[in-house]
Amino acid sequence: MSGDRDGLGRLLRWYPPAWRDRYGDELVALLEDELDGTAPTVRLRVSLAASGIRQRARASGLAGDGGDPALRLRTGALVVLAGWAMLLFGGASFAKSAEHFSFAQPAGSQTLARGAYVAVAALALLCGVLVLAGAALALPAAVRFVRGGGWPAVRRRVFVAVAAVVGAGVTMVGLGAWAHHLDVHARNGGDIAYSVAFLGWCALVALTIGSVVAAATALVRRVTLSRAVLRAEGVLAVAVAVLVAAITTATGLWWAAMARGAPWFLAGTRPGTAPSPVTVQLVLVEGCLVLATVVAAYGAVRVARAVPAI
Repeated sequence: MSGDRDGLGRLLRWYPPAWRDRYGDELVALLEDELDGTAPTVRLRVSLAASGIRQRARASGLAGDGGDPALRLRTGALVVLAGWAMLLFGGASFAKSAEHFSFAQPAGSQTLARGAYVAVAALALLCGVLVLAGAALALPAAVRFVRGGGWPAVRRRVFVAVAAVVGAGVTMVGLGAWAHHLDVHARNGGDIAYSVAFLGWCALVALTIGSVVAAATALVRRVTLSRAVLRAEGVLAVAVAVLVAAITTATGLWWAAMARGAPWFLAGTRPGTAPSPVTVQLVLVEGCLVLATVVAAYGAVRVARAVPAI
């Protein structure tokens, strides 16, 4: 019986610790009565896992409108930060694929593509400024946290993030120097070695962004922010979410303009050809940007619902 009880207890690992401490024994007793010595079914295991994930989402402020509004706002802002991180990954791929696009179209037909590209760059810069402003607002609290003995709790994540940023930066310089000696066709799939290296760099950038967001999340969740700072962070998070959506739209407009005027540039084929402008790269980049928009929008909604209570 003890072994059965321990096995049922392990099924509750999906639930947050505080919930298990309060309700775990009661749920295990209920399960023992219902199962009557038989093994838990797959359906029961899936049901417990889904219920546990929902409870963790509520406990973290990721779902539901109950609980501490400050926690919900903080979590919503972090979700927006995750959306912005996805945007960085998609944006880096877009910037690489759009190199020298102005030479692909006649001067008179570049208005939409050039305007969309400038809009993407300007909006991305503004978005980065807002993210840095949010970091600056939280910096005093982070310094107090570190000075108060909290550094060991986040040290490993911070070191991993710094190492990843340095590695991605060094790799980008080398890849840029390589690309400088290649023509458009070679940069867009014509050179297999370069394509493999570029995909490897994209994977490294994704890992770098993930590690930076993980370090920021670990730190922000532990610091104490005043209500005024929380409200300001909420306003900045909503603004960033709006900019993420605007950047995604502008990127789509650039791709549409290039598909109409120079589809060969998007496909990486020879100038003058007429291949399909719908490429794997287009699907991946736009898919990443759309996902970033959805994630950031969800975080902004969480923030907007929490701000009035703060």
